[in-house]
Amino acid sequence: MAEQDVDQLPTGRTRLIDVGGVRLNVWTAGESGPPVLLVHGIPTNHRLWWDVVPPVAARARVFAVDMLGYGESVAPDGHPVDLATQASLLLGLLDASSWTGWSSSGTTSAAGVAQILATTATDRVAGLGVVDGVSYDGWPVPLVRALKAVWPLVRQLPPPALATALRPALRTLFADQDRAAPFIDRFVAPWARPGGPRLLALHLRSLDSVYTQTVAPFLPRLTMPAEVVWGRLDHQMKPRYGQQLADDLPDARLTLVDGASHFVPADRPEVVAEAIGRLLDRT
Repeated sequence: MAEQDVDQLPTGRTRLIDVGGVRLNVWTAGESGPPVLLVHGIPTNHRLWWDVVPPVAARARVFAVDMLGYGESVAPDGHPVDLATQASLLLGLLDASSWTGWSSSGTTSAAGVAQILATTATDRVAGLGVVDGVSYDGWPVPLVRALKAVWPLVRQLPPPALATALRPALRTLFADQDRAAPFIDRFVAPWARPGGPRLLALHLRSLDSVYTQTVAPFLPRLTMPAEVVWGRLDHQMKPRYGQQLADDLPDARLTLVDGASHFVPADRPEVVAEAIGRLLDRT
């Protein structure tokens, strides 16, 4: 593991961890307790969990991962970045640790990764959290679908132009506009670097609901506790998908969050932290 310099994280530190021939950037926090894996979605990074990690780390060992090709986890040229590949790399991350009984929480597209982990590595996952996550055939969400349709153009954009285009689009995914600005800065920064547009285009091309449709029949067979958290104002992944997930997962609890849109960990971090705490209590 190689430790990185960190720019004012609220707690903990980041590390580059070798997994499957690539290096994943992982924000680690917490000295004791059960391990918790937090996974972001497109087009964010580990900083989505900025205000969630500190309270969770007070009782658990937290690992907030930059998936391959996001944030500081640089994807080698030609390396796949689809959801199945991301799930395989995260399983490798779990295998690289000596801990068992992980609770895994994913938001937006990473919720698909969390579902793959829960249904294919059931013995490794003690609890499942889904926060406004992709599921079934309900994605890519409209904003991402629009970007995917023009991925060749996205690939050719100068990095500063891509950053400028992303800002107003991302702002529509927050209910609390006062909290939006610092999160948007954190989300956009990696895409504004050289190679950022190429990477984002690669991710857009890889998005396919076949992964969540494939695991959907296995969700009712899961026995681990689950927490499903959804913003009532989410106009991208509508709350009905959260209700469907809660209905299909045998031991699930659904929390619909007032004053929250698609990025619930940013809009209402305390609600997400409380849900993770409940998940830990139930495992």
